[in-house]
Amino acid sequence: MQPVYRVLSVIFAILGIVFAAKYLLALAGWVIPLAYIESYLSITNSWIIGACGLVILLALLLIVMSLQGKRRTRELLIENATLGRVDISVTALHDMILRSSRHIREIREIRPVLRYEKDGVAVTLNLKVNPDANIPEVARELQQEVQNYLDEKAGIHVNQLQVLVEGVSYETRAKVE
Repeated sequence: MQPVYRVLSVIFAILGIVFAAKYLLALAGWVIPLAYIESYLSITNSWIIGACGLVILLALLLIVMSLQGKRRTRELLIENATLGRVDISVTALHDMILRSSRHIREIREIRPVLRYEKDGVAVTLNLKVNPDANIPEVARELQQEVQNYLDEKAGIHVNQLQVLVEGVSYETRAKVE
């Protein structure tokens, strides 16, 4: 969110709190806030109130539009060739990591988390492994496989590759051959 929208959001939040407090006090029986609001709305220059309402409406529309924003998939530059850029998306990297780890039988489930860095990518691999797996050995093998695969197939430098074993899975999964 851009700074202008943040400032507008804070201003509207404060105004909303003030008006809500006034109406809650009036609801509780304290009539001074209600009288204040009525005297403010009975100003003879109604065009000022209309202009303020229009400004508030436009500002709210800007905030809503900024919150929707277009979702852009992050891409990583592979090569800046003479004919143009070659980028790879998060989804493609995710699929490549899953493919590179497919042959390691001790892994039951893998969820990669990618973070782009200036000169490459940092990867965290969240795993569930078999109960009889040698976790340090599986982690080393997985790190090596993923790093080699991404370097060989996509030309992407892996700056950091962390493995987090989230659980040990006792379920059997169907083998696909």
